[in-house]
Amino acid sequence: RFLDTTLKPAGDLDMDERRFVLRYFFMANWDTMIKPLPRYYALLQDRGIRPDEETLDRALAQFKTQDYLDLQVLFNLAWFGFKAVEEFEMLGELRAKGRDYTEQDKASVIQCQQAILKRLISVYKNLETTGQLELTTSPFYHPILPLLIDTDIAKRSMPVAILPERFCAPNDARAHVLKALDFHGRLFGQRPRGMWPSEGSVCPELISILSDAGVQWIATDEEILTHTVTLSSRGEGLYRPYRVEHEGRLVQIVFRDKELSNLLSFTYGKMDPVVAVEDFVNRLTHIHEMTVGQKEPRLVTIILDGENPWESYQDSGRPFLSELYRRLSLTPSLKTVKIGDHLMEHPPRSVITKLYSGSWINHDFDIWIGAHEENLAWEYLGRTRKILEPALTDEQIPAERRQEAFEALYAAEGSDWFWWYGDDFTSDHDDEFDRLFREHLIHAFKALGREVPEFLHRSILHLHPAKHVREPVNFVTPSLEGRLTSYFEWQGAGHYDATLLTTRYHAERLVTEIYYGFDLTHLYLRVDPSPRCTPDQRERLTLRVNFFSIHMNETLKGIPSKGARAGGMAEYRIIIPCSGKDPSRFEVQKSEDGITFHSLFESDRIAFASFLELAIPFEKMGWKPHNQFNFILEVLEQGKVIEIYPPTGYIPFTVPDEDFELRMWSV
Repeated sequence: RFLDTTLKPAGDLDMDERRFVLRYFFMANWDTMIKPLPRYYALLQDRGIRPDEETLDRALAQFKTQDYLDLQVLFNLAWFGFKAVEEFEMLGELRAKGRDYTEQDKASVIQCQQAILKRLISVYKNLETTGQLELTTSPFYHPILPLLIDTDIAKRSMPVAILPERFCAPNDARAHVLKALDFHGRLFGQRPRGMWPSEGSVCPELISILSDAGVQWIATDEEILTHTVTLSSRGEGLYRPYRVEHEGRLVQIVFRDKELSNLLSFTYGKMDPVVAVEDFVNRLTHIHEMTVGQKEPRLVTIILDGENPWESYQDSGRPFLSELYRRLSLTPSLKTVKIGDHLMEHPPRSVITKLYSGSWINHDFDIWIGAHEENLAWEYLGRTRKILEPALTDEQIPAERRQEAFEALYAAEGSDWFWWYGDDFTSDHDDEFDRLFREHLIHAFKALGREVPEFLHRSILHLHPAKHVREPVNFVTPSLEGRLTSYFEWQGAGHYDATLLTTRYHAERLVTEIYYGFDLTHLYLRVDPSPRCTPDQRERLTLRVNFFSIHMNETLKGIPSKGARAGGMAEYRIIIPCSGKDPSRFEVQKSEDGITFHSLFESDRIAFASFLELAIPFEKMGWKPHNQFNFILEVLEQGKVIEIYPPTGYIPFTVPDEDFELRMWSV
């Protein structure tokens, strides 16, 4: 969407696209990429440093077409590195121009982007051919391989973590490795010798998969080494390679110097380049002096996320890198090497027989598993895999369709989905990441011609109690006439206020409020429509109320939780057609697997006048006191969901017992 929004003429941008530009086209390092371009920085200040919806609305009213055009050009211009600016004179000229860009200027910027991208693969290929670098690869969709092999492997480094229902797919881990090696071979003409396991994540079981695939060496973090073997000093064991053996297979392994790698990633960009390089070379020289008595040549391995640091460096890192390679060339005790070449010349002598299981982040897997949302994502993946397993191996289904489903599952196994779930990290695109993860799982069902289960339409990010909900405090028994017959009729019921949503959505909503309450025999629901929900609009609508439980690890594995959980994986939904003068009946459906729903019963306990009211009998639902449920309301138009209430989260409730009011009065 960034490219599409850039390519569209600024004068043709609609309101949603202008909001997108204002929100996302300042996603660059402000100090090194935005402030050096005065017009870009001025536009940032005009938009507002911390834009909420109200600030964006104000900017939308103030920004002119030329402002958007300048922003389109400057955002793309800022992301070119020093080599591109040096090679394409036009980029330097446009930076110097600074403002009042034309659509032709913008087209020239995009042409430079495309030219660079077309050459990129051949540049890397030529550099490897001339011996200047060694290309490696990572597993194809960047999964955390140990967790694909068995999510319970996380217990080894996270013994007290709450984990999801166990997921085991070692063949998927093998597929990611082989696909990466094959793709690399097709792209560059030869398979790589080495592999960086995604996020430096390793475990003993991974060794046989890598060895069988032909991987000669891998790399990970020094904390994996220090938790694998006992070292008398850091210098004793870190600066040499090892052989890792497991079940008769072996792979060579090197461990990165975490301190040096992190200095490059996070510290040196803030320093004077000459001073930073001086510090770096001094540290390398110290390592040389500290280990000079060792018989094996010392290998200092530096590994970092290559895309991360350079935007924080002056001029994309040019002064620093130029000084760094100059100093390395002039220091006799230091020599730059390719890892594969070093291992061929100096095969490792030290052997590791039981590799520690962890990643390069805190030597565990906490970033990708253990938090509520992360565990739900693993359970979505596992549940999808379990449901589709018979179809994935059914030879009556064409092989290309089964392979398409596998590709969708492999894509959903990538680590980045789990990275953005949970509390560790967040971004402006969390909802998009969540949607894309579920879309991959949905695509697997569609590829195999299977019905998509209800749970995949529920956002993992929002499977938590919604905001703006007031819980019930006493019993209610409304008269079900579709209008308020007594001030006290819904007094003490639960309440969700949809009018407290952000102003961006408020005017567009069809529902203003939802009330929910109960006595000992029925659950009562009330839905208040907005003025926008006219009789003509209602003719095209269907309401669907979905009831479900959150199936977290403590439920699946028998750990007691507050209250009783209802019915295993059973889910319920209420279908309310709104066509006709007034809804006269509704249908209740039940599913044991979240996919196939069957009719449970129909009822005429419903009325719609000023608002919608209905009664749901606990006995017919099979619900008992203390059963816990959550529900959301969906508005459908011609079978398509157009609104969800709450849009983020769910409304929880517990089937009451006779002491409900006494407990609430005590509270």
